[in-house]
Amino acid sequence: MSEAAASHEVPTTKKMRSRRARKGNTPNPVAGKPKTLFVDEMGDSLIDQLFETSKPSSDDSGISSISLMDHLRKNIVASPAVSSSCSSASCHTTSDSTPATSVDSNERIPATRPEPTKVDTDSFHAKAQCRDQDTVFTLDDFKTTTAIQQIAAIHGRVAHMGILDHSYRFFVNKTRTAALSFKVQNGVAIIGGDPLCNKDEIPEVLSEFAAYRRRHHLSIAFMGVSESFLKDHAKPNGWTTIHFATERVLNPQTNEVILEKSGKRILTKSRQLTNKNKGGITIGVYAPAVHGINQELQNNLITIYDTWRAERNASAIPQAFITVYDPFAVPALMTFLYTRTPDGTINGFAALRRLASGGYHVDPCIAAPGSVNGISDLLLIMSMALLRRAGISYLGLGVEPLQTLTAEDIGGMPWACKKITRGLYDHAFHRLPISGKKAYHDKFRPDPTQDSDLYIAFPRGVPGPRHGLAMIHMANISVRKIFRADVEAFVASHKLKGDGKKDDSAQHAHKGKTFEEEVLLFYSPCVR
Repeated sequence: MSEAAASHEVPTTKKMRSRRARKGNTPNPVAGKPKTLFVDEMGDSLIDQLFETSKPSSDDSGISSISLMDHLRKNIVASPAVSSSCSSASCHTTSDSTPATSVDSNERIPATRPEPTKVDTDSFHAKAQCRDQDTVFTLDDFKTTTAIQQIAAIHGRVAHMGILDHSYRFFVNKTRTAALSFKVQNGVAIIGGDPLCNKDEIPEVLSEFAAYRRRHHLSIAFMGVSESFLKDHAKPNGWTTIHFATERVLNPQTNEVILEKSGKRILTKSRQLTNKNKGGITIGVYAPAVHGINQELQNNLITIYDTWRAERNASAIPQAFITVYDPFAVPALMTFLYTRTPDGTINGFAALRRLASGGYHVDPCIAAPGSVNGISDLLLIMSMALLRRAGISYLGLGVEPLQTLTAEDIGGMPWACKKITRGLYDHAFHRLPISGKKAYHDKFRPDPTQDSDLYIAFPRGVPGPRHGLAMIHMANISVRKIFRADVEAFVASHKLKGDGKKDDSAQHAHKGKTFEEEVLLFYSPCVR
């Protein structure tokens, strides 16, 4: 049939179909055809780019490699840390081809608990010159990275974000099967998350750590422990506990936003950004353990992170953050997603850290300063797109602090101390942009069935002023900015009342008291 004939018959055909459709006699000609989701198109694009294995290095030593999907789905436990051997032209890495342990990607927690795994002892002993160096290590010693990486692969959770921060230390037990990630603040060793070990090893590693603390006159506290740790260890031993945060989780398999049931603005903006004729943004994925070290790309991502942090720290608004990341500290556990402008400049990236449960933690997820709006949203959509293709149903957004504490959130304290603690929490955290973080998470529709509570725990009962200040410094909360916010709020409120004289005298009195002194004042009735 000619084009002319075809065009001539189109109106009649449409008219007949329209009448039949109104009568319900003719089915929709496209009925039954599945709708192609934007997230699936994006997943295809990411997989098509790098769904291939690494190529042998130029020195002909060869690289045993795994596919990107295998890397995402399987927990690399026994593989060595990614190490680079760089030539003037390019950099390549080596990685183990066969992961020692794998878990069902749709399960949050393995069905069976792994047996204690002894990690590379030689790596730990490499620089040991005294008793403390034999038990405490940092990421600055490259030779220990393999062992730290192995323990984190077996037991790591979202709250163990300190494994990417060089300011954290790692205490390892004598049998080399358990570790604690901790940071010392104000004479308090603050452990981040649960002990990195099996449940039955926790008393032993804490006992060994107690001996280390006695030698260095350190107290102890926990930040970000799970509800299971609370029930098994904290409550039975009468510890003081504070429910201070929630871990929010996205499910890439059922998320309403990527299934296009809600969040239309997010998807519309993401489509515009990735449209060749509009935003012109291109997307990419990089897994160092699979595709080798790309030093130029890594330098670009680190530059974005450092610039983003510098801009945030320069803000007059008080900020809180627990870690300063080295995104490439444990490369075998990491996968990176990034965006480029039409001219090829990288303008944002998201870092996915593998968790022991088979899921992932996304942090950081940032746009370069000065980028167009919507890049961070696009990166989160990309993260869900990639994990959706891998069949993974857990993407942790990180720690979301509570906006206020109730009496039920605090355990192991007298009523008066609970009231004081709640007041101190409100005093500090109401001046932080916590509500904005919650609103950002909410718009992506986290899965409430996978959310979990996080706790602060004090083994020695009611915390003293030193512990309170240690927690504040642990979160890198600027007491100067909080104090400045206090003064500005005080001045503004009194100016509204029109009482200038009282304003000046009260402001002068307030300036004489630091935020640390206010902490002491809050806690002094409770110290024992």
